[in-house]
Amino acid sequence: MPNLLFVLIIGLILHNPAVAEWDVSETGQPYRDVSFEVEEGTWMSVDVSPDGRHLVFDLLGDIYTLPASGGTARLVHGGPAIERNPRFSPDGESLLYISDRSGSDNAWVSDSNGSNARQLTDENVNVLAGASWATDGQSVIAARVFAVSTRRQGSEIRLYHSAGGSGRILVPTPANGRDVQEARISPDGEHLYYTQRLTDTGIVIDPNHGHFAIQRRDLATGETVELLRGFGGAVAPQPSPDGRQLAFVRRVKDKTVLFLYDAESGEQRPVYDDLDRDLQADFVQQGTYYPPYNWFPDNRHIAIWGKGRLFRIDTRTGDASEIPFHVKVQQRITEVPRVEHELAPSRFTARAVPQVAVQPDGDSAVFVAVGRLWRKSLPDGKPQRVSSASAVEFDPVFSADGKRLAYVAWDDEKGSTLNVVGANGRNGRTLAHSRGLIRQPAFSPDGSELVYAVDGHNKTLGGYRASAGLFRVPVAGGASQRIADEGLAPQFSSDGRRVYYVAVSYEGDDQVHRLLSITTDGYDEHEHARATGADRSQLRLSPDGRWLAFMEKQQFYLLPYRETGDSLTVSASDSGFPVAQLTNQSGYGLSWSADSKTLYWMLGEELYGAIATERLASVATVPDTLSNEPLARLQLELPSDTPEGTTAFTNGRVITMRGDEVIEKGSVLVRGNRIEAVGEADKVDIPDAARVVDLKGATVMPGLVDMHGHIDCCYMGGPLPQKQPGHYAAMAFGVTTNFDPYTSDFPSYMASEMQRAGLATGPRSIGSGRVIYGRVNKGDASYEPVFSYQDAVNLMRRKKALGGLVIKSYRQPMRSQRQMLVKAGREVGVRVDVEGESHFYNNIGMILDGHMNLEHNLPVANYYEDVIQLLAHGETSNTPTLIVTFGEIFGENYFYQSTRAWEEPRIRSFVQEVISGYSPLNVHGGAPMHVRAMTSMQVADEIWEVGFKSVARSVRRQEAAGVITNAGSHGQVAGLTLHWEMWLMALGGMEPHRILRTATWNGARTLGLDQQIGSLEVGKLADLIILEENPLEDIRNSTSVRYTMVNGRLYDALSMDEIGHYERPRGKFYWELEDYHGIDWNEAWSGQ
Repeated sequence: MPNLLFVLIIGLILHNPAVAEWDVSETGQPYRDVSFEVEEGTWMSVDVSPDGRHLVFDLLGDIYTLPASGGTARLVHGGPAIERNPRFSPDGESLLYISDRSGSDNAWVSDSNGSNARQLTDENVNVLAGASWATDGQSVIAARVFAVSTRRQGSEIRLYHSAGGSGRILVPTPANGRDVQEARISPDGEHLYYTQRLTDTGIVIDPNHGHFAIQRRDLATGETVELLRGFGGAVAPQPSPDGRQLAFVRRVKDKTVLFLYDAESGEQRPVYDDLDRDLQADFVQQGTYYPPYNWFPDNRHIAIWGKGRLFRIDTRTGDASEIPFHVKVQQRITEVPRVEHELAPSRFTARAVPQVAVQPDGDSAVFVAVGRLWRKSLPDGKPQRVSSASAVEFDPVFSADGKRLAYVAWDDEKGSTLNVVGANGRNGRTLAHSRGLIRQPAFSPDGSELVYAVDGHNKTLGGYRASAGLFRVPVAGGASQRIADEGLAPQFSSDGRRVYYVAVSYEGDDQVHRLLSITTDGYDEHEHARATGADRSQLRLSPDGRWLAFMEKQQFYLLPYRETGDSLTVSASDSGFPVAQLTNQSGYGLSWSADSKTLYWMLGEELYGAIATERLASVATVPDTLSNEPLARLQLELPSDTPEGTTAFTNGRVITMRGDEVIEKGSVLVRGNRIEAVGEADKVDIPDAARVVDLKGATVMPGLVDMHGHIDCCYMGGPLPQKQPGHYAAMAFGVTTNFDPYTSDFPSYMASEMQRAGLATGPRSIGSGRVIYGRVNKGDASYEPVFSYQDAVNLMRRKKALGGLVIKSYRQPMRSQRQMLVKAGREVGVRVDVEGESHFYNNIGMILDGHMNLEHNLPVANYYEDVIQLLAHGETSNTPTLIVTFGEIFGENYFYQSTRAWEEPRIRSFVQEVISGYSPLNVHGGAPMHVRAMTSMQVADEIWEVGFKSVARSVRRQEAAGVITNAGSHGQVAGLTLHWEMWLMALGGMEPHRILRTATWNGARTLGLDQQIGSLEVGKLADLIILEENPLEDIRNSTSVRYTMVNGRLYDALSMDEIGHYERPRGKFYWELEDYHGIDWNEAWSGQ
């Protein structure tokens, strides 16, 4: 077998590396210039010139000036860059504003007419918000938000000088780790006013409880006093020109109210209560909790935005007069890439290969694909099954002499087994069994023993019976011996006397991976190496103990290892030894050869290898030049599952989703996995051999497409069960296609391939895999460095290699990074979904930049004409997920308050855990439905009106304007909450047929699959559902699903048995195996 010498690289991985040159205004992608006119706007900042004659405001990321009396606005700063929060300088000659023109949010200054613009600050991944002038006109103040996951909710206020520099801290991050924002200096320059979040309540925030305060800091002494707080909070401070009054914003019941504070008397009084809703209820920090506003120079009037308009408020009388404006908007919108994909080809190549074991002589390899073990002679042999079992198989490993292969098998009803077979696949024996999940076996050097791990606490795979730990067992047979209470990736030392393993823990906010060892009897623990931070993991010591491989920021590295008696700090940039970078597109299933000479890993169907030499004699310095060629391509081609037979659904209401078409008495004919005919019942010929389902007035419609369903199991990776309960629940409620935009790579991609091969039951699974997360040190190791276009291309190629169709761009702090991902996706052929992240201005940029879909609603209560028009002119679709409404209390609480969902039979059968961590009662994550639902919160209708109902009305407006709007459940309760999402849309006034479109054709259109699914049309795939009640009469009839058909296979929605041409009862989940003697409890509820 050929060997590939890797290129050795010393990698300096900087915390904030320099970003490659990128022009946010000219990305080299196709675009359209659009224009429209508006007289109302959304979330508009406004400032008043020092002489009171002019206003400056932002709208859709552009900055305009306007006579103080109103009129036609004049563009000051426009173009593709998002520019916002303009403020006049004290002398009125200059403008200060936030712009992402440099690629990231920085403070910029220009002349008041927009000329001579220059960048004032130079932040890269950290971003600035809410900039304001100091009284000297030479310094500015802004909040700096951190691009570290563990500090993402925190910020500090810094002082910057107009001549440059990195600035200095004025207000550090508070002790609670939360944010300080909206800084304003008093006119005499002596005090700094700012907003501080006082509490960290998690997801659910009631603004009336008072979570924000306005602080006043003495700039001479540093003394800080809490000036304003109380019920309803206090945000958005703005001192009057004479310094005698301070305007601020407070929530009072369901209203956002402008208040005044008298500096001399301490009196607080409300002035105006018809503003738009503030953002105090958002759990994500905001640069502005209400759009910036300002006083006129008369110390009496204030210019402020509300209800889509600009107003001049008389602070003495409370009278408001509108300041009319007319804006001619011009925007450049990047076209959304269109990517074709065949959902049901006759054959497909397996690409989701998480693990490989290469035989020591290099002649063959055993790998995992579609949940089975396969053997391939290298380099060009045809893959063959290792066994004929129906269990899920994983974790293959060869003995050092190559004569034996060990692996693990999982059966949902029996648990896991540790098995050993001969190298030829014969003479198999089971050495160990557990109701928990056995993982990662490894042979002793002489092949006489195996060491393995057991995961004893897994709600999906086996429950909570098993005892977790590390064990060793004789290969000849015998009882297993427990040697440790925890551990991952165990392996024997080269002399067989000790066992090395990895332990994962937390030290403060930092995840720490430690390489430990103990004697084979479990004593004398030593720490040999540690990797600090969630972005470093997979410590893998070579069998001879001379090399240590690891992953950092998604790439594999190698360094020489020597025992010194002290623990080695593992880092790609600072380990004290030369470090070799092995990959630039990442990889999976890292493993060593038995002789410690070669490292192997997988990327899609390609096997890679690298020879580890005793010395790192030379190093390369350009990671982008790594040009590893694969040692072999696995070339596992499999037939797609296609059922036989013809089924006719007759005498029912047919909602085709082909426009507004509804056939009151119609028939649908399915042959194999395709729709053969749709029409009026008396015009569709039914073959004699067809199996006829008389609908008797029931409704047939396309299967539901959940466009935000976190229902994949095994989020942190690892083996899959034979049956994923979330997938069964989704199908039971009529979901036939599920897009999961935040999962792990192999639970997502392998599940899709298993379903395609007919080895697993579930909706068509289209997932993003692991998200492309933009902030370091996230606990699930999803951070991806994107500091050059090549970085973006490399990660897209990796996703493509795995079979990925869509990636999710998640909390990239820089706009340049988000744009690079879109362009790279266009080049490679991968669509880019984007997390809305509850940031209004980022959302505007996302719409402009050509993303496939914007996840979540904009965090504001109302979308005015500017946002509606922008969305309508663009191509980006929107999945608002009202169920987890950004900016206010989540919509799911409305139904937790008003339903008894835990009694639903399909919930009882298939849903043993829900996303319960969003509960207002701080319920532990993964709780059963009754724990989350039987106690919740009582919310007045007025709060719902400014929360999800207001957003739902905006969603109705955008959908009516032609914006592709999708229904997404967020996976809060698998299957059920997609219906809740539709019902929430109805509460915003959307009509049932249009709602059904958001849950069918629109999602298919967004994914580029509308020629294959999403409507009942001849030639499309047979994904459909039968409802006992008519959803057009009442959208709440949508849950009356009786049958679900996916890919031509028909299932009873209550039992999830396959029926029709194939009578196949489903297997049991482990919680159904025991007799609970009629007590309403099951084993899945026994742990957390």
